[in-house]
Amino acid sequence: MPPAQQEVDARTLRVLIVGGDPSLEEEFRVALSGIADTHGVLHFAETYRQALEIGRARQPKLILIDVDREVAEVVGVAKELQEAVPGAAVVAAFKLDQLEQGQSESATIIELLRAQVRDFIRRPLSATELRAVLDRLFSRIPAAAEVLQGRVVTFLSNKGGVGRSTLSVNVACGLALRHPDEVLLIDASLQGGTCAWMLALKPQTSIVDVVRQRDRLDATLLRNLTTKHASGLRLLAAPADALEGAEVDDEAIARLLSMARRSFRYVVVDTHPTLDNVVMTALDLTDIAFVVVQGMAPAVAGVAKLLPVLEGLGFPPSRQRLVLNYNYQPFLGNLRAIDIADRLQRTIEYVVPYEKRVLQSMKAGRPQVMQGGWWQRFGKTIAQVVDDLDGAADEATDRDDTAQPPARPRGRLDADDRRKGMSAGG
Repeated sequence: MPPAQQEVDARTLRVLIVGGDPSLEEEFRVALSGIADTHGVLHFAETYRQALEIGRARQPKLILIDVDREVAEVVGVAKELQEAVPGAAVVAAFKLDQLEQGQSESATIIELLRAQVRDFIRRPLSATELRAVLDRLFSRIPAAAEVLQGRVVTFLSNKGGVGRSTLSVNVACGLALRHPDEVLLIDASLQGGTCAWMLALKPQTSIVDVVRQRDRLDATLLRNLTTKHASGLRLLAAPADALEGAEVDDEAIARLLSMARRSFRYVVVDTHPTLDNVVMTALDLTDIAFVVVQGMAPAVAGVAKLLPVLEGLGFPPSRQRLVLNYNYQPFLGNLRAIDIADRLQRTIEYVVPYEKRVLQSMKAGRPQVMQGGWWQRFGKTIAQVVDDLDGAADEATDRDDTAQPPARPRGRLDADDRRKGMSAGG
């Protein structure tokens, strides 16, 4: 293609507008005319069937869907259009009085984010808001990477003190050592996160700043609100106190994770041991959740109740990984890994052995993986988790055609696995 033609194509936006109100097309045309050096080729579909036909035939770069009917219908067509036009960015346009009766704006946005709708704009459209949406979607994203999504990995427990944050910090650092500046750790423990302390960082910004800047959040701003660690990791710190944490709601988390996964190769989320709306929303956008449990009877009983709740929320076992963490000195009543697997009737994918130096390293603000301990027992387990995540990511994105995903994690223990020699210390 001649250079002049390439330049014209770069400034020409192919747009599919979907909705029952024909005036939306004119609104878009007028708003677009107020944006310099950007031209549009517009297609309008009044019905969802027409939208799918036009989408397949025209392969637009931007799909604008009017939220003018039940959200479930909009979610359905958004998913179908993304299958038909995988390279397109889907944006939802809405008026507040068009939302379902009794459905809040935030609830609608969360449902649409779950359907991979990438941005939102209110009607009537304005040039200023449309320019901001187009900048977020296209200006800073190379064409080859528009459809790539990073992986969201969440560490979860329903009990404090099980070592969830220690594991999330070490795994995040392990990933960052392999992929510098491509890993984001989000401390979503809103009532008292400790990730910054474990990394010996003193952040000037936190997740609350993202909430306050949500309307102008893009990849560049998100990175500017993070704090960089020596491992190459980016940290988005927890709020300074519980009062600030109250500003972070489920809509804010949904928007944050949606942007983060488009900006980083890996997004690691540390959570609070409460299954509230924020944690449940994070799970909706999570690829893999590591459920952390200790080898003590109360902890095992708690996880036995948690696992069916996760399934009831639509988070299947295939996206869960059970981690048995011996983050304490073994004692006489300690439960063995084989017994816990039997009790839960689930696979324990990873067994983390006790090492005193791990606790010491976290208190010193120097994660164990940063001290070259990969050959030691704790380090080997973290390396195993990182290897498995990298293998799964390569398989999911075809980044490396030679990558072989692990058939079975090396520490995995099935409920019916009766191998002997699994001591309480792992």
